[in-house]
Amino acid sequence: MTRRLLLLRHAEAASPPGGDFSEEADLARALTAEGRLTAGRCGAWLRAHALAPDLVLCSPARRTRETLAALAPFQPPPALPIRFCPEIYEAPPAALLACIRQAPADARTVLLVGHNPGISALARWLDPQAEALEQGFATASLAVFRMWGSESAEEAPDWAGCDATSLTLDTFARP
Repeated sequence: MTRRLLLLRHAEAASPPGGDFSEEADLARALTAEGRLTAGRCGAWLRAHALAPDLVLCSPARRTRETLAALAPFQPPPALPIRFCPEIYEAPPAALLACIRQAPADARTVLLVGHNPGISALARWLDPQAEALEQGFATASLAVFRMWGSESAEEAPDWAGCDATSLTLDTFARP
């Protein structure tokens, strides 16, 4: 079974209250009503494309947790194993890739729920030739990458070695 990496930017979030741009206020930002609807559409899209993650890596920010919660009703049981990773918040691509590389070898599909600009920069780094990514990584955008050589059960590459030479964009969607 092919390994897949799913990069999901959180859905639309409310502005910080009272213009408070502190990290604490930013981490507490909730999804808007439209954001909750869009996150639900992401879940429906994942289900329609038979993309059920084996592992979720998620920023601890409220808006990423709420985006993830909106996906849950569309995923088959059992509940997804989730790792809340503080290092995903405001992370550059190298830090996001380090999180992905720690995924266990038995995880065939990994979903990372995070923030821009890190998510879009990582996607562009993983597949700089992907024209679909030129339209930008708006909120609730989803990039699906396929790992080269992972179709074979024998000697299949695992997450520890993933990089720009092992992953290629399969699909880019804005459900």
